[in-house]
Amino acid sequence: MAKGNKHLKHLKSEKAKVKLKAKKTKHLPKGLNVTNPTFKVKKIVIREQLKQPDKTEILSKRNLNVKDLLSRLQHHNSTVRQDAVRELKDILSEHALRLLSTQFGPLLQGICALSLDKERDIRHDSLKVLSLILGPVSNDQLNPYCDVLISYLRCAMTHIDPRIKEDALLFLDVLVQNCSNILARNSHKVLPNFLDMISKLHTEMKPGRQLITTLNTKNTNVKWRIKVLERLATMFSSIVNFHKFQQTNDFDGKAKIIHVNKNTRYIPVYINTHFQNCDIHFEQTDNTKESNIEKSLDAEGLMKYVELLMPLICDSWIEVCPDEKNTDNSALLISTEALELLKSIVEIIQLIIECMDILYTECDINMKYWFKSKFQNTYTKTLLSKFPYNKLGASGSFLSSIKNRKRQEDFSVGESFDVCLGYNLGICQIYTWFTSIHDDKIMSKLNKNYCTSIIKYLNEKLENWSSINNIVLPQLTKLLRTLFLKASKIWYKNHLDLNETLQLVINACCIQSRKDMQLQLFSVISDIMLDHTLHELHREAAFKEFISTLPSLLLKPKIHENTIQIINKIVLRYRDWIHKELEANYNDIIENAKKIEIIGSEDEKQSRLMICNLFYFLDTQIFY
Repeated sequence: MAKGNKHLKHLKSEKAKVKLKAKKTKHLPKGLNVTNPTFKVKKIVIREQLKQPDKTEILSKRNLNVKDLLSRLQHHNSTVRQDAVRELKDILSEHALRLLSTQFGPLLQGICALSLDKERDIRHDSLKVLSLILGPVSNDQLNPYCDVLISYLRCAMTHIDPRIKEDALLFLDVLVQNCSNILARNSHKVLPNFLDMISKLHTEMKPGRQLITTLNTKNTNVKWRIKVLERLATMFSSIVNFHKFQQTNDFDGKAKIIHVNKNTRYIPVYINTHFQNCDIHFEQTDNTKESNIEKSLDAEGLMKYVELLMPLICDSWIEVCPDEKNTDNSALLISTEALELLKSIVEIIQLIIECMDILYTECDINMKYWFKSKFQNTYTKTLLSKFPYNKLGASGSFLSSIKNRKRQEDFSVGESFDVCLGYNLGICQIYTWFTSIHDDKIMSKLNKNYCTSIIKYLNEKLENWSSINNIVLPQLTKLLRTLFLKASKIWYKNHLDLNETLQLVINACCIQSRKDMQLQLFSVISDIMLDHTLHELHREAAFKEFISTLPSLLLKPKIHENTIQIINKIVLRYRDWIHKELEANYNDIIENAKKIEIIGSEDEKQSRLMICNLFYFLDTQIFY
């Protein structure tokens, strides 16, 4: 019975289980039971450090190529940008020529953009790299990229951040050193920005500009103006040098065309160019009128700029210059800042004058009269009335700088050194230039007094000239050329005697121990000798005596080629004055011509024959 119960229980449990019905299997449609062999692929990204570098590619210390470094110049992190700039600097210092031949455009664009970076160190490093980029490249190669350079320079000069604006002057320094011609050609774009850096516009009711009196930097107003005016002087210098170069190319390349209107009384035959066939146009054509209009527009632009600039630099000087001298005869003592400002002001005015002399000698001669009438009185009152100047504590500071020197002669040199000598000579040269602009008026008594004080100062310096002053020889020769070659006729007309000055110049020229000064002064005297219009100077006894001693130069062991050529011209013009000396030294000069050392000669045989043929006017004999 027990076994039956177990069986029944088992049956009940089996019946209680859920029964799963077996479904009919469905087969896939035909063709879908085939395995698909296709698969998807993703790139395996290898880290930069694991890449194998190209052996021919230029890499930095961290194995980054130029393309990678250029991309990092725009990184948001300043440390990344600075590291990229420094690595580019290292690469360019070693592989500049190879790199610039392929990557010049992107490099220039990327580095110039960093001149506007907010980090000071990055800006300074970028300018060092820019100098490495521009150094090996010629101006012709830079021409397609001049807009990039000028645009970033102007952005930096007008930037709202005063620190970037200050470093824009360093940017300008790099361009002046490496591509001054490009700056000169684009000067009309850059020059107005200098005015914006130190001044602001007046109101509409009062035209013109006024100096800025506040600056949110560590620099004082005076120091900031000094920095700006120094760069403005270099800008004007680039303009002058560029146009001098252009003039020499024009003179060498094409004949000079003289335009003559109906009112012209004479034609300038004796001109300071090579003698060439000149086309004379008595009636100007439409083309010539158009060229004159273009030139007058350039002159008008310069006049407008000078009209804004001159009052600003005069006001800058008034702010730093002491009011009165201690005594009438003593020099006005000025501070170091005032001295630096005076240097820039004198240089700028001299360069403006030189621009007028070079660029506008023919078409816009009225520009000089405009400048004289507009600014001579202001210049005289502001700068010349307190002339001469000297640095406050100059002798003490100079002696302290040489305190450790052992030789006693160094101390005597320090005591006699005039740190303001070059600037005082420049002030004299500017005023002398003003007087050389003839306006058919007799000088006033005040102007005569200024001229007399200039002569007195110049004579004193010529008489006591020492070798340490040779550093300002260019200023001295510039003054002497302006005085003798441009202003002497007007000064003689107003009874201002230049005999003593001419005698001192000749005496200084004859001192053998002053070789540098001797060469400079001899060139000035040579120009006086060759200028046939300077009748008053030619009548001076000192001039005649100097002419008669010129043959003695042919007896020395050395002579310059230019001196030989000048003596040949002198023989033609002043034969009577030089005849006696030539005749007395005939044999000695002929013998010395065989062995004299000729400096700067391309054909020594021809130069020696030139010396011998000086005697053609004595015996009509020609040496071959």
